[in-house]
Amino acid sequence: MKSFLFSSLLVLTATAASAQLKQPTLEEAAAKRWSEMHVDRIAADADGTGITTSDIRRQIDPIIGQIRAGAKTDAEFDKALAAAAEETLNNIAERLLVIAEFHASTAQLPASYIDADIEETIRRDFNGDRNRFVASLRAAGTTPLAHRKQIEDRIIFEYMVGQVRRASSDVNPGKILEYYEKNKVDFARKEQVKLRQITITQGAAEKPEETAARAAALADALRHPEKIAATLERFKVVGKPITGTPTFADVAMRVSTDDMASKGGDAGWQNLENLNESVTTKLKTLKVGEVSDPLKFDVGSTPIYVIVSQDANRPKGFADVNDPEVMAEIEHKVRQIGLKVAIKAWLDDLRSKHHIESKLR
Repeated sequence: MKSFLFSSLLVLTATAASAQLKQPTLEEAAAKRWSEMHVDRIAADADGTGITTSDIRRQIDPIIGQIRAGAKTDAEFDKALAAAAEETLNNIAERLLVIAEFHASTAQLPASYIDADIEETIRRDFNGDRNRFVASLRAAGTTPLAHRKQIEDRIIFEYMVGQVRRASSDVNPGKILEYYEKNKVDFARKEQVKLRQITITQGAAEKPEETAARAAALADALRHPEKIAATLERFKVVGKPITGTPTFADVAMRVSTDDMASKGGDAGWQNLENLNESVTTKLKTLKVGEVSDPLKFDVGSTPIYVIVSQDANRPKGFADVNDPEVMAEIEHKVRQIGLKVAIKAWLDDLRSKHHIESKLR
């Protein structure tokens, strides 16, 4: 296959590649394009369906600039272009084999599936105007019938891949544990704290000492939840009425001015060593659920105050495989690996049952 790519596709496009590096004149570019438009060959046969050099060029054209940018010489560009062409040819061939396998089975794709897909495109992209849709196909050099065939092939391909995906989606506890043990180093972590915070900034009509007093009052109320409602009312904090016992999250959503406010001050799990030294020092003196005094930070000409609390902490070591977050991460990775293996085995089987042949040498 590789010899074909060098002997055929590059005959048609490598010259163009070199020309791009040398910045051809408009006349040269026009002559090259005219030649490419009128020269086409069968590159390969996939179970009776031909793959042409123009099929490959159409998929490579959008990334020519990217390939060129990564090449320092004409030789490097030719080599990168050949690799892209080889990968593209293999992808096209595999897609055709998948579609051929569907047609070789007893399955049939209802015409209504294709109709519904096309109607959705007309509704979404052309405001329901079928004439505009047909005109866009003509402008792209295709026809409604050819477009319908493309839609049919896409639906079949997605269906067939979906079947393999569903078959490989089973992830049992044994597979999760096996992955964890083989990749345990990836789950090493440093000392961490699950942090909540409230940031208090100076109001437009507020004096610095008033901001400090407000921060202190809020911190005190957080330590004595029965004071929260009155404290919020005292500082004219508006918001949806709090039901039940007020929490740190309730106050954070109403008074905090940082990005975590909408999440109730939840900053998630943080490595202690990555936090500000003052925050780290304070957190180490607090038990889970306890609330700090306001920590003052000078930012520009006005200070800000941060109140912190930890929901949980965990020591340096390896993440617990039974941790829901860890389990979800491993499950995702195992599924991805399983899908990759399953698709490779499936395609290998298709190649054994169907036929791919290069036509150019």
